[in-house]
Amino acid sequence: MECLKKLNQKIPRRAILGILMFFACMFSYVIRTNLSIIIVAMVEATKKSRKGPYCTDVITNSSTKTATVYIDERYAWDPNTQGFILSAYFIGPLISSVPSGILAEKIGGARVVAYATLIPAILNLLMPYAASLHWGLLLPLRFLMGLTGSAVYPALHAMIARWVPPNEKGLFVWTMQGGPFGTFITFTLCSLIINFYGWKAAYWTTSGLMLIFWAAWVWLVYDTPAAHPNITQEEKRYIMESIGSNVSKQKSVLPVREMAKSLPLWVLLWAHFANMWGIYFISINGPKYTLQILGLNMKSGGFLTGLPYIARLGAGVLFAAAGDFFRRKNILTIIKIRKLFMICSHIAPGVALIIMTYVGCNASVAITMMILALAFNGAACQTSLQNHQDLAPNFAGSIYGVMNVFGSVPGFIISPIIGALTNAHNGVEEWRWMFLLSAFIFFSTTILYWIFGSADIQPWNNSDKIDQVKNIENEEKTTVKLTEKNVTSSDDEENERL
Repeated sequence: MECLKKLNQKIPRRAILGILMFFACMFSYVIRTNLSIIIVAMVEATKKSRKGPYCTDVITNSSTKTATVYIDERYAWDPNTQGFILSAYFIGPLISSVPSGILAEKIGGARVVAYATLIPAILNLLMPYAASLHWGLLLPLRFLMGLTGSAVYPALHAMIARWVPPNEKGLFVWTMQGGPFGTFITFTLCSLIINFYGWKAAYWTTSGLMLIFWAAWVWLVYDTPAAHPNITQEEKRYIMESIGSNVSKQKSVLPVREMAKSLPLWVLLWAHFANMWGIYFISINGPKYTLQILGLNMKSGGFLTGLPYIARLGAGVLFAAAGDFFRRKNILTIIKIRKLFMICSHIAPGVALIIMTYVGCNASVAITMMILALAFNGAACQTSLQNHQDLAPNFAGSIYGVMNVFGSVPGFIISPIIGALTNAHNGVEEWRWMFLLSAFIFFSTTILYWIFGSADIQPWNNSDKIDQVKNIENEEKTTVKLTEKNVTSSDDEENERL
């Protein structure tokens, strides 16, 4: 027991925080992506849809073959209805992302993450019952999950700014790859549960795991090093000295006007939009493509669709370590690291998606391209997922909240677009338009970032100091005016006396 106590004292508190941040991101994605694969088991064939997958029909010329026998009841929801249900989650982040970032800076990120895990886990338990009544009841449930669950990422970025020394930020931002890992776990675990126990059990399992994590988070995590009761003085001193004065201890007012005029911030927002477009395109609709188009069965399809996220997780470690190494050894400047890694995080996935759609029903090549697309996108931990820390560490949580608004838009619009494209005919040709559009978005953001991107701390990071300077300048101007007025009055009085 004494040995365990000594070992616990030697483990850096920021290492424990990093592990729990990984799981926080993982469960954030579990709740947003579980419906993507569960809904395949919840719906039955309609008059507008074929009875078998597209590629199975093409190869066998049969419209009667089915790959999976489902246990629970199924619902006659057409592709348009499914698109609305899938997109409902992403309306919530449009509203709550910025307030949640500000809230995390005000009351602390730890509490925000706790609520953002607990509430969606409880709402998720209600999904099977709501579906049995009417599909419309799923919309407010998913909306509320997105409204509360989207607070995880802004809150964690606010915590990174106060916990992590600059030379360690790449690896800590890599902990955000817990999200893609959560997608892999969700697709793999839910597909097995659905196959053996039915889709209702998939909801109960994901909520149960989230509640266990919530208890661990509340017990172990604190907002800042200063608030942690078990951190060593040595580690606390190291963190505070490394972070320095870039992160203010004061609760500053978000400089909205200055941010709106910041071109590097706008370029970053578009880069994050593109990054999340690719992730949501595959995570939300990947199961539909692999199961309904390529013809994989539920048991293997969940694993193979989730496999790209393991590739993203592993590649992300390498990209994070490489970027931190370049920065630590002064091999490349920060902005050169950001722009160089954009080739991997944005250009390479766009190329892979184009190839994927033109291989048609070759499932092996299609899955390989999907894996490569997300593996290269792991470099985002050195580009769009970290650049806001460069621009304004004082407002890291709030800025990521703004980024989350832009990043949630793809999740909101992709599913309805695919639903509209595939409502009449669900085939490779209809999906190809989405693959090409995704590639264009990836390419365009890279060009803009190369031209206008920045890694310099922006003047509005210290908005309070700017206000103080303006106040001093105004006071000086007022003093000068009063002095001139007094001198003029004295001269007038002297002239009158003479």
